[in-house]
Amino acid sequence: MGAADERLPEPVRRVVSQVFGTTVRSCRRPAVGSVAETYLLELEGEPEQVVCKIGGASVWTGAVIEPAVCRLVGNRTSLAVPDVLASGRFVDASRTTATETAAPLSRWALYEYVDGESPDPWYSQCSRTVRRRLVSDAGSILGRLHDWSTTEFAFDRTGGLERTPNHPTGLCVCDPTPPSVVDTLAAVSRVLPRRSPASQAVLCHGDFHPGNLLVTSSGRITAVLDWGNAHVAPAEYAVARAEVRFIDRFRSLPSPERARLREVFRARYRNHASLESDYPARAPLYKSLWLAQSAINLASVARSSRGRTQIRRQLRTIVDR
Repeated sequence: MGAADERLPEPVRRVVSQVFGTTVRSCRRPAVGSVAETYLLELEGEPEQVVCKIGGASVWTGAVIEPAVCRLVGNRTSLAVPDVLASGRFVDASRTTATETAAPLSRWALYEYVDGESPDPWYSQCSRTVRRRLVSDAGSILGRLHDWSTTEFAFDRTGGLERTPNHPTGLCVCDPTPPSVVDTLAAVSRVLPRRSPASQAVLCHGDFHPGNLLVTSSGRITAVLDWGNAHVAPAEYAVARAEVRFIDRFRSLPSPERARLREVFRARYRNHASLESDYPARAPLYKSLWLAQSAINLASVARSSRGRTQIRRQLRTIVDR
């Protein structure tokens, strides 16, 4: 779960008291974390455990959108997304520093606690059967998300997401900010066949990889976490990104196994959503664009002291494995 950390901000204790009418018995920080400031809380009353997130601004828009996205996906699909128990803003935003904007860090959300562990530490060393199951289920999850996006909540453009009270979903699509961020989504759209399923704008998780899953020891997925960088992108681009994160980057796996895992991932995706037969020819371009965008996003995160701290934490986690 992570190392014990009793330095829980007092505003969080007040929120727990107001929402649940109980007190915090203990808190821990997760060993690996999201962009948000995350606490795993044990409470004196019901529920016994909850997850509290503070901030977590989207790299695409700077808005804190995760609670709205989780509510949307949880209400409209059967995907394993933690329930949002409550969300809001701290009345006192003085807990931010002079180098950080008050708006993101003033926002909080309480989520249900879901049992499971991150497969990221052991993903490349687990049995082929468990890894194949994880990749298969990941392909199914992505296909179901994209199928729902085209039938239940169609998007007419790509871009980032912001909160809005003027839409039933509480979200609207907007241009990525700051302007210095290269919009690879537009570049991808230009190379896709017009009016094809490949060019369909769909809701994307934004950081879909093994570290943002919770699983059982047998590899069954119990939750998809950390939706704070969700955005709208072409479907094929999202598929290619997921292949990099679940398969391509694990160079220690034999090349034939990686090829088989790609086949499994694509087959399970196609069970729920369309994937053009010539997608493999375009996949290398998508993956190159994603690597370029990731470098730009990382540089954007590193501009703040909080972002640099999070990057150091993630690097320490990788080194400690």
